[in-house]
Amino acid sequence: MPPSIPSAPLYAAVELGSDSFRLHVARWEGGVLAVAATLNEPIRLGAAIGHDGNLDAGTARRALECLRQFRLALAVWEVRAVRVVATAALRVACNAPAFLPAAEAAIGHPVEVLGGEEEGRLVYLGVAAALANEPGGQHERRLVLDVGSGSTEIAAGRGDTVELVQSYGVGALRQGLAFFRDGIAPAAFDAALASSRSRFADAGVLAGARGWRRAYGASGTVRALFELAGADAAAGRGAGTADLHALRQALVEEGGFLRIAALSSQPTRAAQMAGGLALLLALVEELRIETLVPVGAGLRAGVIRELQQRAEQAALQDASMRNAPDRLYCLPC
Repeated sequence: MPPSIPSAPLYAAVELGSDSFRLHVARWEGGVLAVAATLNEPIRLGAAIGHDGNLDAGTARRALECLRQFRLALAVWEVRAVRVVATAALRVACNAPAFLPAAEAAIGHPVEVLGGEEEGRLVYLGVAAALANEPGGQHERRLVLDVGSGSTEIAAGRGDTVELVQSYGVGALRQGLAFFRDGIAPAAFDAALASSRSRFADAGVLAGARGWRRAYGASGTVRALFELAGADAAAGRGAGTADLHALRQALVEEGGFLRIAALSSQPTRAAQMAGGLALLLALVEELRIETLVPVGAGLRAGVIRELQQRAEQAALQDASMRNAPDRLYCLPC
């Protein structure tokens, strides 16, 4: 009987996002992210930041309880390394310095609040790893968009090398709450779209950023909108400006967002999706993207990929040290 091939080691990524807290336990095998366990809890940190800039106490308590549950889940898995990262909400919350020590105690690991550019770099790394087995995937010049709940990141690079990242302090939830608190009417959407285009007017400073035949969308908001637009990530089909305008017609002018709001148990869900659509349309138009393809990988995949790369580099260095010949040194007389 041939010896069994050991599985690649497991790594864990915990994301304290502006919308949800998420845990991935996974490994990269053959260029594919194999997820062993995943947990997702809608904490809504971004919506819980009040006019004083602080997270409200009730949401903070729910967040800490979620992290305690994540800690119990992590204890079940033998992971080689864990990295806990936080995004836009904890970048801006005034009481984040008080919340973070409690969060670290609850999860049992340090919590790293990512800057916008570091978040964009990790998102790009996750997308690049997911596309590595695609034709030309190692050398493709690519643009990655991540429209999150609290911020938006745009990254450009080639293959798995990130060249440039831009981060904007506006995301789907923020845009939704800013323009659609009183309903999702065509006039409100026009205002949200104009605001979005203004925010991204300088996005073309990325080298070669205007005029992309194909770009990639990494966030859950993007994937949810593209499912409504008929995009298929598995088949590599995406959506262009015409598709997104058709989606706007169906969701805004024809009342689709109102139906989503009526069916959802989350009061801000429809507004968040409307805000995401305005941001996405603005990006596609400003950067002149012909087709935007949703990708089922992003920040957590990038974190796990980098944990794996660091472990591999450490193993190579260790092997090099063990195999290095002994050196003889002559002491001065």
